[in-house]
Amino acid sequence: MPRPYTEGVDDQGGTRPDLLSPKLIAVPRPPLDLLARPCLVAKLNAARDVVLLCAPAGYGKTALLTQWLDGQPDSVAWVSPDLQAFPALWPALLHALRQCPAIPHGALSWFTGAEKNAPEVIHVLSEQLTATGTTVRLVIDGIDQFPADELDHWVPALLNHAGPPFQLILATRVSTAVDSARARLSGRILELHSSDLAFSLDEINSLAAKTITLLGTQQLGELFRQTAGWPACVVLALRSLRGSADPEAPIGDIAGNNRELAEYLAHEVVRTLSSEERKVLSSTCVCRVLVAAQANALAGHRHAGNALARLGDDLDLVESAGSGRRVFLVRPLIRAYFRAELARRDPDELLRLNRIASQWHELAGEPEAALRHAMDSADHGLIGTVLERHGAALLGSGGVTRVRRAIAVLPDSVLAASPKLCVVAALAHVESRQPTTAARYLAAANRNWADDSPPDLRELRALAEARLSWFSGEWENRHPTATTDYAALPLSRQSDIRIEARMVSLTAAVVEQNYGTAENEATEALIEAAEAGNSYLAGKVYLKLAGISSMQGHLRRASEYLQEAEERLPTHVWSAGAGRSVGALIHASAALLAAEPAAALKFAAAGAAELGQLGSSSKGVGAAMRATLELVTACAHLDTGDRRHSLDGMRQARLRIGQDHLFAQPMAAFVAVIEHTAALALGHAERAREVLEWAEELIPGSGELCLLRAQGPAGISRFDAATERLRPLHTGAVAPLLEWTWLHVNVLECSMAIRTGRRTLAGKLLEDALGKADELGVIRPLAIAPQEVIDLLVERAGAHGPQEELAKKLLALRSPADARRAPLLTPREREVLTLLPSHLSQEQMASELHLSVNTVKTHIRIIYSKLGAGSRHDAVAAAYKFGHLP
Repeated sequence: MPRPYTEGVDDQGGTRPDLLSPKLIAVPRPPLDLLARPCLVAKLNAARDVVLLCAPAGYGKTALLTQWLDGQPDSVAWVSPDLQAFPALWPALLHALRQCPAIPHGALSWFTGAEKNAPEVIHVLSEQLTATGTTVRLVIDGIDQFPADELDHWVPALLNHAGPPFQLILATRVSTAVDSARARLSGRILELHSSDLAFSLDEINSLAAKTITLLGTQQLGELFRQTAGWPACVVLALRSLRGSADPEAPIGDIAGNNRELAEYLAHEVVRTLSSEERKVLSSTCVCRVLVAAQANALAGHRHAGNALARLGDDLDLVESAGSGRRVFLVRPLIRAYFRAELARRDPDELLRLNRIASQWHELAGEPEAALRHAMDSADHGLIGTVLERHGAALLGSGGVTRVRRAIAVLPDSVLAASPKLCVVAALAHVESRQPTTAARYLAAANRNWADDSPPDLRELRALAEARLSWFSGEWENRHPTATTDYAALPLSRQSDIRIEARMVSLTAAVVEQNYGTAENEATEALIEAAEAGNSYLAGKVYLKLAGISSMQGHLRRASEYLQEAEERLPTHVWSAGAGRSVGALIHASAALLAAEPAAALKFAAAGAAELGQLGSSSKGVGAAMRATLELVTACAHLDTGDRRHSLDGMRQARLRIGQDHLFAQPMAAFVAVIEHTAALALGHAERAREVLEWAEELIPGSGELCLLRAQGPAGISRFDAATERLRPLHTGAVAPLLEWTWLHVNVLECSMAIRTGRRTLAGKLLEDALGKADELGVIRPLAIAPQEVIDLLVERAGAHGPQEELAKKLLALRSPADARRAPLLTPREREVLTLLPSHLSQEQMASELHLSVNTVKTHIRIIYSKLGAGSRHDAVAAAYKFGHLP
């Protein structure tokens, strides 16, 4: 009689569960806390003649079969070698079949257990079962534990005869124990391997919910990454996390820190390996991805690749991937186990292996992996050598974070001895938007500069100086494209240097507002990046294009370019380089002009968090971004109804911009239009005049200045003067710096047309504004339009054609919240309103204000409309209600 198993470890720990009866080989009882796996059970239910489960220990093969066969023990004959008293396969099968309740007593008495002719014996067995009308599921759990000669003799016969009246179910840790090729060809077999049996992320989450109190999202993802869903290891890891009450705490190295899990791997997996296999796994544990030549170099002999192939083909501990299945990926827990053992027992060997790996990757043309292993080797000389040879190329492909980390671990003595290392460090910190640190490294390079420095080093220094100049207040005096060294960059033999040089030229063209030249440079840079297969530099070019479109006021195009940049720049690169700060700025501006102030505040806050790294210059890139973000923040507060500090915030942003400021004109246009419009709407005429005088100095001859000069007269109903001041825009004598300035012009002219009774013209102007807003992705000028323009929008509802959805969105923005907000009055309307509570006639009011009677009547009519009043009494009451009168 086989001994019952009594240890307190469930099947997911790789052991066999208790039996239902000590006297009966039956379906094992489901272990406690068994995770239901309905998808796998459904696959098993649909299986035909043969089921093969092949995976390493601890993948829950027995647990899955138990779950599937639970409730039908009478029709199951279960064979498990470690529960059998018979070393041979056929006697064990016969014993299990005789114990099966579904087979009539004595039906198999013809067999003695000593039979040798496997095909004939299995054929007779099938006939006997058919004669009794019995259908049996024959489970051989752990078939690889029977002697190899037994398997070679009996398994083919079992596979050939599988099918009614018996279904064959095999579970094994060694894939070569069963030759399933013929059954696979005939479609008679269902195979489940480790990839099928591994827990999914959702299953781990479900199991965690049953076993521990809390598991954070990051903890869950890290647990899945380290275990790759290996069920037994997941269970053991969750047990160790049971006492942790912090869902945000890192789980650390599971294989290295969890003693139970390490002992499980040692007992169930590692001890079953040969000494050669253990040596190969230990030698290669520093690498996640391997090829045979790399494994041979690490192990120090020519057979390591063969050993990895066997571990993959036979034991499923290594995955073969890639073209020709030439790449080996050791299971993460196995690799982590051997790495932890080396770190504990022989740390010097671990460092040595990383040095070998670094040198191998460098020879193989894989500099990023070479630098990673050099850092893991703690060899400063090796780190410096790899950085000198490949640091610039790594930066050009997006490796800024890794290069910066490597620079950080090097002693100052190593850096000071190498001008090239200092230049690479300077470029890395320019890429990370840290100009102060970059300048320090560049100065260190210049201190040790040699006149006979090689051309590639001179190119790198020229590029670093050119890029760094944009953060400095001296950029205007030392134009980055005017130096002799820079002139050689567009002709460099290195594609990434040529592309970066084009981006410097692109920036220079933007500063000079030569947008056509800038876009041509960007196009050429994109072509070179595509030819070089460099998606990182392509992403940077798209980021530049997004900035160009944003400066021109074309926010829809800017958002499209920004999306292209985000798709090409990986998350870690986006965060480490210019993407996060520039992207946040563009997103903030786009959200503000899309009338989404809450989103604008969110993006502006994210962008402002990066400003401390951009240097203290009052004229460089950092100052430009700071001023823009301050303006966006102040304006967004205004649009959310928080008017208290909004105008002061706009003034603060405006005063940061001088004539010698980087990107001064487009930024001045942005500030002037936004602040002037807000000042007039809030009734601050003096502030509006201040903005106008400032704009006359910074953006003379611009379309924005024409708009500002027209807004004042329009506000006091001097429509002829306002129209005359807009005339240069319509004749083409001047042009706006920002495309969306035309929207403010459309809104102003539409308002004037309504107030002078020209409603047909007003309707055309409104439709032009809607079309332009849709094209540019800018709707704020319409969202803050005077009430009469919004009333016309309502009046023409259903007649806006392709812009109907945009019109509905605008109306939704104005209602119902704006219905409760105090209507905005022009300064002249406020003057007229203050006289309404008096008993002055309209003629007397005209004399008091030095206006014509018709002008006063027009103002009163507009005031009534804005306040929703039908009489003078109602208008005064509404004015008190909204706070227009004290």
